Amino acid sequence: MTHRVVITGLGAISPYGIGVEALWKGLLSMRSSLIFDKKLGIVCGKVSDKHGDEIKKAGENFRNINRIGCFSLLAAGEALKDAGLEDENHLETGINVGVGFSDIDIIVKVGKMIEEKKERRVSPYFIPNILTNIPASYVAMEYGLLGGSVSCSAACATGVVAIGDAFLSIKHGTTRRMIAGAIDTALNPLTVVGFQQLRALTKNKNPEGASRPFDEKRDGFILSEGGGLVVLERLEDAISRNAKIYAEVIGYGISSDAYHLTSPREDGLGSQLSMQRCIDSTKINPINISYVNAHATSTQIGDKIESTSISNIFPSVMVSSYKGHLGHTLAGAGALETIGTALSIKHKKIIGTLNLEKLDFETNNRMIKNCHDWDNDNKKRISLINSFGFGGVYGTLCLSEYCDS
Repeated sequence: MTHRVVITGLGAISPYGIGVEALWKGLLSMRSSLIFDKKLGIVCGKVSDKHGDEIKKAGENFRNINRIGCFSLLAAGEALKDAGLEDENHLETGINVGVGFSDIDIIVKVGKMIEEKKERRVSPYFIPNILTNIPASYVAMEYGLLGGSVSCSAACATGVVAIGDAFLSIKHGTTRRMIAGAIDTALNPLTVVGFQQLRALTKNKNPEGASRPFDEKRDGFILSEGGGLVVLERLEDAISRNAKIYAEVIGYGISSDAYHLTSPREDGLGSQLSMQRCIDSTKINPINISYVNAHATSTQIGDKIESTSISNIFPSVMVSSYKGHLGHTLAGAGALETIGTALSIKHKKIIGTLNLEKLDFETNNRMIKNCHDWDNDNKKRISLINSFGFGGVYGTLCLSEYCDS
């Protein structure tokens, strides 16, 4: 027996601020959330220091908790409250907080202590703070989640993969309810230098116009922090407690292109396989999918290849990317895009691609530049969400408007 799976709670932290409302208002505004950080010397997407007290308060029950742990607790708390589950017995609720980078800051700090000061005593919290599963553990301990605590890592595809894995576990009866998504907090000099050496980051110093997915002037992505978590549960459970339903998860696909550590195959095989497998898992005709929330990070090669892959599957479909608004939140990107897409389905509004002025390639896709009503001629609103990562990892989710038939 399989179960239908729905999204009933959302929690986000992004460069727009703390909370889903800040994220959704920011996306609708078609204004950039990015800043120029003098310390890092780059345009980036940063959760403002004005939220410092709120971030710190989120982790007050844990000693020496790090930034990613606090972000995870904030997102989980909001998602559970939104779902009406904050006081629920969580015997059958699991948690999957995907993480791309562990706590780089503390690794650098402790490394300097050992190398330069010859220290041999470090905090007993050092090891827990660099383990990628610990953010999920913080959430499990805070809310008494007994359904399993895990963390997946699939580079910049992590958010979609975490939610997709949670979807499958509920669909096939392994888990009853999951909180799933991903967070990354990789804004530090070491990761900046690392990505610069890969020539992955834009050289544009204008925060408003630096991230421009699909645009002819794109030259690299913007490093950002943040992410989100969603509550997924069996449809019958959501109905029995009269929960609001944002969207139904109806498909998930994953692939690898087995090609290169940081570059996609020119023929786009990885992204095409991921999307096709996702569509196949839904048992619906691709013509019923009207929107694709693209991974498109504002890189010359990646954006063009993804657009071509989409065109190879769909004769004509609406496409947009959030990276112009948010930059690239790495592991957290797919989670934020899942949240945004669920809200698009709920509110019948597609978010446009900020800074897309002119394409430098041909496509049969309908590239959405501005916010667009999603009326869909009385048909279900159905969307794909793409997330791709270094190492040739590709993940695609399919969300649908919920109907009781």
